[in-house]
Amino acid sequence: MNTVTVRILVFFLSLFMLITVFSQVSMQFKDDYVTEAALIYSSAEKVSFQGVYLRNETVIRNTSSGVLSYPNADGSKIANGSVVAYVYGSEEDIWVNNRIEVLKEEVKLLENAQNPGTTAVVNPEFISPLIDEHYQTIAFLIAENDLDALADERKQLQTLMDIYQIVIKEETDFNAAIDKLQEEISALERRQKEPKAIITSESTGYFISHTDGYEGKLSPDNTSELTVDKIKDIIANAKNDSSGKYVGKMVDGYCWKMAGIVNPKESNFRIGSEITVKFASTPDTVTAVIEDLIESDDPEESIIILSCDELTYSLVQRRAERVELILNDYEGIKVPRKAIRFNKENEKGVYILLGQRIAFKKIDPIYECDEYLLSQITSDADYVSVYDDIITEGEISADLYVSETTVSEDEESVPEEKTEGAEGENTSATETSETETASESESA
Repeated sequence: MNTVTVRILVFFLSLFMLITVFSQVSMQFKDDYVTEAALIYSSAEKVSFQGVYLRNETVIRNTSSGVLSYPNADGSKIANGSVVAYVYGSEEDIWVNNRIEVLKEEVKLLENAQNPGTTAVVNPEFISPLIDEHYQTIAFLIAENDLDALADERKQLQTLMDIYQIVIKEETDFNAAIDKLQEEISALERRQKEPKAIITSESTGYFISHTDGYEGKLSPDNTSELTVDKIKDIIANAKNDSSGKYVGKMVDGYCWKMAGIVNPKESNFRIGSEITVKFASTPDTVTAVIEDLIESDDPEESIIILSCDELTYSLVQRRAERVELILNDYEGIKVPRKAIRFNKENEKGVYILLGQRIAFKKIDPIYECDEYLLSQITSDADYVSVYDDIITEGEISADLYVSETTVSEDEESVPEEKTEGAEGENTSATETSETETASESESA
């Protein structure tokens, strides 16, 4: 073996040994600390309470005896003079009419499914994924108890499955099924009876098929008359009237308000700010505005007034229900609360791991909770940045600390630091301070 070859081998062997030693030292150093990567995280501020709907409502009286049938869904916009209810002699009369409508809809679906213009241009590979998609949607709607959307989704799934049967030649047409349905429709039509009375609307607005006795008493124009006791009484006693004296009510316009009782200390309720409102009765959400916050004799109970211009079927089914307000949606760098420290300038921050050095970085809180806080995202190198290794456990030694965030600059003396919540107890710069163990090591 010549001299050159020996030198090359010695060089690579020495390099390998240096890498091994460095790796072991580095691993030993890292094992002394528990860290959590600083990641971008979102957190929403939420407040829940029992809310009472305030609407401009006018009741429609029932002037005939019999059973009511409603041609329009609750929340439908009704013109002046339009039919809001039919009065029949019995429940059977209504069932016959409803059954006829259902069968006619089935006939229509089958006729659409066997339309040559549709079946001639589609193939199984195109329809099959659509069937799976609608099936999954139906399962979701059932879980969410969204019966309104479920009815339409069911019709679409049925049409796709009928088309699929023709495309794969399991069926040539549905004429036999259509003829059978038509026969049933004809038999039911012979049993149909005319309504005893027809009730129409005397104004334009949105129709609701039930009343609760608070119509005219809870106007959105008189929120100043509300009290905490009155709201509590409505929440406890509101229920639909079943006396049969009223057909329903008309709501003047799609704008409505909601009143509820909140603790003003729970959050910063800013009058005029837009918020998202979630309801216990529906998966739908609406955007509302905090219109007012009325103080009461109790400093922990204030009346919050929300205003909204979105009206749906679900939002007119009850007088009171539990709602959740999403007041703010924050996005920042997630910092475990137990990793927070203060330096000698009383600046709040954390220690981060930089290779084999440790640096102090400040934080700019924009949201705080018990387990963590969110720091403002910034390009300032003095503040914690995305992907910094935040130390949550381990001894911070003075000889490993650097005051700047880059290890290439000269080291300075270690500033005094203290843990959050212990402002009177500073730790000497010549001693070591041990960070607290984080309660969680979460990632976004």
